Amino acid sequence: MGRPRRQGEPDELSRRLRQLRLDRRLTQPALAGALGVAVSSVSSWENGAKVPPPARLADYAAFFATPRTAGTARLIGVADLTEDERLEYHRLKNELERLHGVQGTGAGEPQSGFWHFPDDGPVRILCGKLPRDDRAPFASGTNHNYMALSAYADLDSMVELFGHVRAANPGADVGYELAPRLESDDLQAHLVVLGSAAINQSVWLLAQQLELPVRQVEDPDVGDGEVFELTGDARRRFRPQFGADGRLLEDVGLLARVPNPHNVSRTLTICSGVFTRGVYGAVRTLTDDNARGHNFEYVQAHFASTTNFGLLIRVPVLDHATPTPDLRSPHTRLQEWPELL
Repeated sequence: MGRPRRQGEPDELSRRLRQLRLDRRLTQPALAGALGVAVSSVSSWENGAKVPPPARLADYAAFFATPRTAGTARLIGVADLTEDERLEYHRLKNELERLHGVQGTGAGEPQSGFWHFPDDGPVRILCGKLPRDDRAPFASGTNHNYMALSAYADLDSMVELFGHVRAANPGADVGYELAPRLESDDLQAHLVVLGSAAINQSVWLLAQQLELPVRQVEDPDVGDGEVFELTGDARRRFRPQFGADGRLLEDVGLLARVPNPHNVSRTLTICSGVFTRGVYGAVRTLTDDNARGHNFEYVQAHFASTTNFGLLIRVPVLDHATPTPDLRSPHTRLQEWPELL
């Protein structure tokens, strides 16, 4: 076990900031001028005497994300970065924030990202209710072995998301409920709607209310699922793929987030699919430990806001497994809306 770091001794973040400057062959005064800070600030950040505020980490990321700053020694706004430069900006910003500790708690769980809500407001995950014929006997309150969750549709997605949102928002009131049991107060929370329009009527109602550019409709080629159709072009339909034996090979998922129409300071997120695999894939896109980092970087780099966008994605199916979609692959992305409202 290494010795504790003494106050004023460079730590990993300090060394990384110094390395970025030296790799660019900049003096401390030149970097300070570009960032609009005193030379003494740059010096103290590099020798570990002080820790830069989070906002300055974003400036570092913007400055070193592009080689164009080398000749001018001035900061370029994120909006003026190219697509590749924005990806590098978000990668570098995430790295510096991790070293700073902005994204971590004692348990090491990220405290930023798509499913972290900085206002610590309540979160409600809304699930559809299984049709009566599909419910287990335990879903009835009269059964001696009654289990309320037996009536929940998309239970895999709900369990996956509930645990992740709770961990990412330890100070928030995070709950789940069947959509038909939604209370008036719940409408003020960060809302997450899980499931297809066929199972969770909240999806259909919200889509109608918000006038989203996509809807779910019945399709004779799919059977019991409802496919996605562009509201402005009924010829554009996005269907799952099946094997010769009728086995599901690929589902379609919808991941969308907009301001909550009942409380615009909070959010409404829809994770939908033609079948349950599409819903689960939409959820896992930004909860999977191995994929959520680069998927969130894609969202940050390609959409003006992470609270107003939508994606239709392919969700592969391998027997019982549902591989997490990779947003970096053009094959994964079927349709994108940089702004929904």
